[in-house]
Amino acid sequence: MKLDFQNLVDVSVVVSVRNESQYLREALDGILAQSGCTFELVLVDDHSTDDTYDIAKAIAIENPGMVVSKNPGHGKCAAFNYGVTRSRGRYVCLFAGDDIMPAGSLNARLRLINDLPNNKPVVGLSKLMTMSDIPRYNGHLVPRGKGRGSLSGVSPLMNRIAVSRIFPVPESLPNEDSWMELALLHLPDWTLIQSDIICCKWRMHANNSINLSLPFIEYDRKITARQRALPMFYEKNFHQMSEEGRRKLSAKIRCEEKRMAGNVWGVLLSSVGFVQKLRALSITNSSFYNIRKTFYGLLSGW
Repeated sequence: MKLDFQNLVDVSVVVSVRNESQYLREALDGILAQSGCTFELVLVDDHSTDDTYDIAKAIAIENPGMVVSKNPGHGKCAAFNYGVTRSRGRYVCLFAGDDIMPAGSLNARLRLINDLPNNKPVVGLSKLMTMSDIPRYNGHLVPRGKGRGSLSGVSPLMNRIAVSRIFPVPESLPNEDSWMELALLHLPDWTLIQSDIICCKWRMHANNSINLSLPFIEYDRKITARQRALPMFYEKNFHQMSEEGRRKLSAKIRCEEKRMAGNVWGVLLSSVGFVQKLRALSITNSSFYNIRKTFYGLLSGW
């Protein structure tokens, strides 16, 4: 589809990539094939050492609405922050260079929130579908529940006020997902529209930033780095959160401290919700982690 350069586009799809040459063409083709709305694709390459950047530039030559840049900073969050500053859509969503955007999903997501007032933060949340060569990890809907959207970073479709509340994401963090999820759960006055639209076919493979194919020691290291977002968010947004929001986030911070220490009883006795407690428990030690991997089909998506 030809993109509109004369007027503000409906949606900016911001993509951060690093060494994605194996899957990049398929990922970008899925985005560029979207129809029913005007959009731009803003891609930021985070210092790839393969031919990711060259592939993206070649595709951009045939798609003048695609903007390709190199990350002036370092890391995934820095790349997304930079891409968001370069975007010009009325709404913004994030995407990855190894996933697939289902046909028609961008316009379907936009239609759910397009008529809502733009004087307050509006976010549409959709679902993910897993893709994996390992059968037990393949074909799972996340989240499972009808009328519930995912809090993963590729799910939110945000208006500009929502974007201003979330970005910039601290660039010392390894990913944007945790920070975005905390904002949506703990800052007040969101208009959240949840749907059953599948916005992303999420590819699980060895080079993902984190997934259950990793050994426990590696998964634990990576999840611990991600969870640094909890105290950082609490400190930065303390005065913006309600008393209830601060209470719930404090409980998550204490639960995470128990999880990092391998304290099973501490996790079980924490004051977080049941699902949050179950997730923490499943990565408290290698035994629980292996149970989670074995029964992924039953335990995922809640």
